[in-house]
Amino acid sequence: SGHYGRDPPQQYPPQQGYPQQGYVAQAYPAQQYGGQQVIVVQNQAPPPNNEILAWVACLFFCMPLGLVAVLKSRESSRLASLGNMNGAREYGEQARKWATAAIITSICMGVAVGIFYGVYIATIVSDNVY
Repeated sequence: SGHYGRDPPQQYPPQQGYPQQGYVAQAYPAQQYGGQQVIVVQNQAPPPNNEILAWVACLFFCMPLGLVAVLKSRESSRLASLGNMNGAREYGEQARKWATAAIITSICMGVAVGIFYGVYIATIVSDNVY
């Protein structure tokens, strides 16, 4: 039934044609590491980098602010790939803030331009009515 369930032999079995050698299996003591801290790294899901929101803000709303958002989201992705989840989270939040600023700025500018043109057209119409 073999060696299963028993302690391993303390000497290697002799081989045919070779003289018996006196090698004995040695048990090494566990290594002691004094005062060193062991850090266990667990795989974490990367935080959101808000890249889609950044691209939408850049392409359809305010391009300068949206471009900053895209750059922040790319940095978030880079830091996440390096394992720096805190830095990736921070840059992802910054990307969201810049994209939100781009969208709000664009909407406010659109409302302001709409009001300006509305006043301008009302002024032209009222000047032509006698």
